[in-house]
Amino acid sequence: MFVTTVDVVAIGHTGGEPYALRSMLAEYGTDVRVLPVGAPSHLAEVLNGTLSRAEHLVFSCHGDQRGMLMDPLAPEIAAQQPFNDVLTAEVVTELGCSPPREVVLSTGCMTGTDALARAFLNGGCSAYIAPQGYPEGAAALAFASAFYYQALACGASRPDAVAGARGLGRDTEMFRLWA
Repeated sequence: MFVTTVDVVAIGHTGGEPYALRSMLAEYGTDVRVLPVGAPSHLAEVLNGTLSRAEHLVFSCHGDQRGMLMDPLAPEIAAQQPFNDVLTAEVVTELGCSPPREVVLSTGCMTGTDALARAFLNGGCSAYIAPQGYPEGAAALAFASAFYYQALACGASRPDAVAGARGLGRDTEMFRLWA
């Protein structure tokens, strides 16, 4: 019996992070999939529930102060997309987040903004977790692993699981919980 469902949404070139997360989450008893996103339309279908019905979404991505960064597309493909370049708070608000998710966790730099958190929370997510700075890549993976170990394997509450993962130190301290 699985403890929960998790989709790891791989946006852009993030190395082995999505697959490391998938392996780790499977060890914690989750029903987990990796969903590679090649275009903004794929990400819209994850958010609206067409491609994902999981209780947890983990975005393995790059980001900046605007939001989650998408790979550039050829102009003829970009013209057919619901948005381009960046998944912003405004785009999340417009697209929504269905079905309601228990947790949305982003590993992308600077995706821990109040605006992005509010967009996911107002869209029906119970919790949003993301870094408010530029964590080193291994720190983002370590944070996600420690958070899910605490939450799933140890049964910690979300705030306690976040505190435990932040307690690893250095760049993991950049992650914040909005609920």
